[in-house]
Amino acid sequence: MHEDAELFSSLAVGPARQYGWWRDAVNATHLGWDMPGRRDAAFRGRIRRQRIGQADVIDCLCDGCDGRRGGPEIARSDQAWYGVLHVLAGRERLDMGDDPVELEAGSLVVWDSTRPIGFAAPGSLRKLTLMLPQDLAPGLRHLVGRRIDARRGPGGLFAAHLRALSRQAAVLDARGQAAVLRPTLDLLELAVDPMPAGPGHGRAVMARATAHILGRLGDPDLRPEDVARAVGLSLRQLHRIFADGDWTVERWIWHQRLQRCAQDLRRDPKARIAEIAFRWGFSDAAHFSRAFRQGFGQSPRAWRAGRDDR
Repeated sequence: MHEDAELFSSLAVGPARQYGWWRDAVNATHLGWDMPGRRDAAFRGRIRRQRIGQADVIDCLCDGCDGRRGGPEIARSDQAWYGVLHVLAGRERLDMGDDPVELEAGSLVVWDSTRPIGFAAPGSLRKLTLMLPQDLAPGLRHLVGRRIDARRGPGGLFAAHLRALSRQAAVLDARGQAAVLRPTLDLLELAVDPMPAGPGHGRAVMARATAHILGRLGDPDLRPEDVARAVGLSLRQLHRIFADGDWTVERWIWHQRLQRCAQDLRRDPKARIAEIAFRWGFSDAAHFSRAFRQGFGQSPRAWRAGRDDR
C-alpha cells in the first residue's frame, strides 16, 4: 500500500474502547463531528483513507451510528470541503435543511463542510466519500443535498470510477495521484450536472454569461472560472454552452476584446495603442499587437490609419 494510504480498524482495541475509538477515527478522517455516547461500547468499524492529490477517498464500513456537525465543529475546521458520499450497502439519512436526504445502495450526494449537517445510519453501512477542497470544484456549491442515482448514466460512471480509485489508487505515486484527480472532477461535474435540457435554457444562460463577460471585459484577470461562478454553473457546463455556438470561452473573450480595441483605435485617434489595449483587458502591448494581427490580418497601427499592410 502506498505511504499515503491509512487504515483504521476498531478491532485494534478491546470491545470496551471500540466506540470511543470509532468516534476519534471519524473525526480524524471525516472532519469534526459530535457523536453521542452509547451504552454498548463494542463497535465494528473500519476506515481506509487514500490520498489523491489534494483530495481523499475514504472507504468506510461500520455498524449503525449517528452524529452532527454544528457551529462548534464547523468553527474548528480550517478549510472548506465538499464530501461526495456514495453508499455501497445499507442506508443513511443526511439532514442538511428542511428535507432530509435518504440514501441507499447506489446513491450519491454532495455535502458541504461549512453548513450544519447531521447523519444517521440505522444499521450496518458501507460507503465511499471523496473529500474535496471546495476551491477545486466551485461548481458544486449549488448542488449540495441533491440526491444522484449512482447506478446508471453519468452518476453510475462516476461511481464506478470512484470505486476503482478506492481499490487501486494506492499504487499511484504523488504524480499519478495528481494526474488522476482532474478527470475525477470532470466525471463528478458530469454526474451532478443540474442544467435542464432545452435550447431556451441554454440561450438564457449564454445571455447571462456573455453579459457578465462584457461587464468585466477590461479586467485582465477575468477567467472562465469567474464567469461560471457568477452565473451558477460548473466550468464544464460553461464550456459546453459556448461550444454549442462553436466558441470556447477564452476565444469569445479574446474576440470581444479585439472588437472593442478595433472600434476605439478609430474612434479615439489621440489615445496611444497600448492605452487602448490595456483599457480592454490586454496586459502586454506586444501580445496585443500579435493578437490583433491574427484577428484582423493587419497591425493596430495600419488598422487605425485605414490602410492594408498585410
